[in-house]
Amino acid sequence: MSRPQALRLGPPELLRRVPTAAIDGALRASAAQGLGIMLFVASRGCIQIHTGPAHQIVPTGPWLNVLDPDFNLHLKLEDVAESWVVQKPTADGVVTSLELFDARGRNLLLMFGQRKPGAPELAAWRTLVAAL
Repeated sequence: MSRPQALRLGPPELLRRVPTAAIDGALRASAAQGLGIMLFVASRGCIQIHTGPAHQIVPTGPWLNVLDPDFNLHLKLEDVAESWVVQKPTADGVVTSLELFDARGRNLLLMFGQRKPGAPELAAWRTLVAAL
């Protein structure tokens, strides 16, 4: 079973499918608020992780870009087939993610509010994600 299949079958009180363009709104809102985020971007060879705020959100044609001095992201929006808001119960309380998948069910990107282990999720992040 793929991760998107599991999300479709999972408990609706913890899972919510959102428009594929939700990442644009999430990045722009976090930048406008100066809210730190964590992005996990998978490729064939590794997972790249960014922790901290994103500032310059620049759409260019089919691409959504983050063009910061210390962080660049280039996401081809037409490759996003499904987007989900996922709430995960943890020992630190609920942790909320925005998860993007391609048409083959492969994870493209995971986005969280910035936090450290042992610390609860920021209310500002939950509010941002609830508005998607």
